[in-house]
Amino acid sequence: MGPTTRAVGGAALLALVAGALFFQDLGRYPLLDPDEARHAEVAREMAAGHGLRRLFLPTLDLEPYREKPAGYYWLVALAYGALGVGEAAARAVSALAALVAVLSLYAYALPRWGVPAGLGAGLVAATSAGGFGLARYGNLDMTLTACVTVGVLGGLSWLERPAPRRAPLVPYVAAGLGLLVKGPLAVLLVAGPLALAALVQRPRPRVAELGLVRGTLAVVALGALLYVPVGLLDASYLSAFAATHVRRLGSESPHAGPIHYYLLWLPALLLPWTLFAPGPLRRAARDPARRPLLLWAVFVPAVLTLARGKLATYALSALAPLALLVGTELASGPAAEERTTLRLGGALAALVLLAGAGAALFAARGHLALSVRVLLAAAALGWAVGLLLALRRERVDLVPAAVLGAVLTLYPLGVRGVAPAVAALHSDREAARLITGAGAAPVVAFGIHDPSLTFYLRAPVIHTDDTRLARDLFAGDRLAFLVTGRRHFAQVEQLLGAQAHLWLETPRRRLYANRANGST
Repeated sequence: MGPTTRAVGGAALLALVAGALFFQDLGRYPLLDPDEARHAEVAREMAAGHGLRRLFLPTLDLEPYREKPAGYYWLVALAYGALGVGEAAARAVSALAALVAVLSLYAYALPRWGVPAGLGAGLVAATSAGGFGLARYGNLDMTLTACVTVGVLGGLSWLERPAPRRAPLVPYVAAGLGLLVKGPLAVLLVAGPLALAALVQRPRPRVAELGLVRGTLAVVALGALLYVPVGLLDASYLSAFAATHVRRLGSESPHAGPIHYYLLWLPALLLPWTLFAPGPLRRAARDPARRPLLLWAVFVPAVLTLARGKLATYALSALAPLALLVGTELASGPAAEERTTLRLGGALAALVLLAGAGAALFAARGHLALSVRVLLAAAALGWAVGLLLALRRERVDLVPAAVLGAVLTLYPLGVRGVAPAVAALHSDREAARLITGAGAAPVVAFGIHDPSLTFYLRAPVIHTDDTRLARDLFAGDRLAFLVTGRRHFAQVEQLLGAQAHLWLETPRRRLYANRANGST
């Protein structure tokens, strides 16, 4: 088998495995509130609208939505056109973006370290908790990560070329596309790691080689496709969008987090491969060829820490360099000094699997079906035993493969059995189904804002905490509904009295109507 055949075969295998992980049963469970359903609803309103304003100015509940630019919602709207409006289409953009990012890692690793290393990098990225979870979650983070990954890897590849060389284009185009998806942060996440890589490069590239003028024009031109029409249609939209992002830097930011926030969350996003990361990271610090990847992994959480507002998923693009550093070494076989790390990592992984098996059997009672709990427990227990046997026989070289086998077994089982149960608690799809089946009626979301309710009803609801409005709607002869959260259960029942007929109850939400379920 020739090198080209092996390279293509490796890419096909990686695409098959990662694609199965990312696209399996995307529509099996409802959209989660608030974030996933909110982005899906913004895109649905865009797809349902007409005219330039609806194309360039996103809305939520038909009101201006100034938190994010329209680029991501264009992609989801296209997915709705191809697949129909639903959960699978809402998540398909993230799944496809994750596949692009994984294959980009393979393409970068292939000429440098070979097919096994490329597969290792891609599989670590695809099976890390953050990579797998966000590939199946309908928000902007994975699409931004794909833009950043392609841009930085394109720039690093260019830096390795001997001078004289033509100015790069891929990093600028990727940064421009990220600007459409997320905003100026995308440009920073591409430019920062490449600037650090250029500083440690020997010899350093000349400024004239960078093509800064042409590249900046490319970024500006791509950004102008969105932001110029937005400014012409509604200048206040741009100022509000800018103010939203500036606010994230200050003390009034939503999702405020401490300075050590990403020191905790980035290792969690990389799990289970965090257990094997110390050695590769330590060696990368000493290796000039891998040092730019380490600087990239450090830059992302460092720059995000400057903002007061923090979310774990913001740091998703740091998984790309970490997957390259960890995955390529694990695939190449353990170094002599790594045997202790592999032994410790394997023991911890086995302990986690044993604990997970017990939790599935006993702690998840009442939440998961018995068959699901038994399957999860059996799979976790089986791989834990396999790991312990490998350690007992001093076959530490098998530990990474056993951990990979465990996640490739448990992730699909989780999608089939766990995700629907979790989503049912964090979505109003069932409430919307009952309301739709009863016919047209006003719906009040009392003291809550669940975008999934609007998404599944395909119509805006009345968001209020005005007790008089709720009481007046329920006092009329016309059928009316009210959805509320735990904090308001007692208040609503006291307010509505005998008119509060319970139609649906979950630990998180209750659906009331002014008629008993099934009455006319």
